[in-house]
Amino acid sequence: MKSMTLAALAIVTVTLAGCSGWIHEGPTNQQVKDTTGLTVAAARPIVADNFELIWPRPITVEPDKVDLGAGCRTDPNSLRSEGPPWHPRYERQEVNPSQEFIDRAMANLEAMTARGFTLVPSQNPSEDPVSRYYRDSRGFSVASSRTRVGKNNEEVRFIMASTSPCAAE
Repeated sequence: MKSMTLAALAIVTVTLAGCSGWIHEGPTNQQVKDTTGLTVAAARPIVADNFELIWPRPITVEPDKVDLGAGCRTDPNSLRSEGPPWHPRYERQEVNPSQEFIDRAMANLEAMTARGFTLVPSQNPSEDPVSRYYRDSRGFSVASSRTRVGKNNEEVRFIMASTSPCAAE
């Protein structure tokens, strides 16, 4: 009886493992093409332009430097993101930024509201007030975050990012 139970368990395990190659959650590359029509090639320059507008110092971001980012699909068996399609993304970090740098970054993010971006309120009331996320009606986003690291939180890492909605290859 014990060997039959183990054999049945082995068959179920093999069957479930075999399914992991075709069970996915999220839009397919073709679905993105058919709905928004947004491609990685079209999204990268927008992501680059948006980043240039939010970074507190003059910067030029070449579209080919925009990463593919995370995949838009999730394998529910491993919970790993997969692509295509992709979320093109560009981000940069400043270590121990001055208050002037942060103030300019916050002003630049707020200025994105004139371009159709809306602040998405944080769901975490204890979150650092300079950690912000703005999104436009097309799904493009710009964001900032500040974290403290080290034994005594002596190092500050300030990150700004520009991201695209799902984009097909």
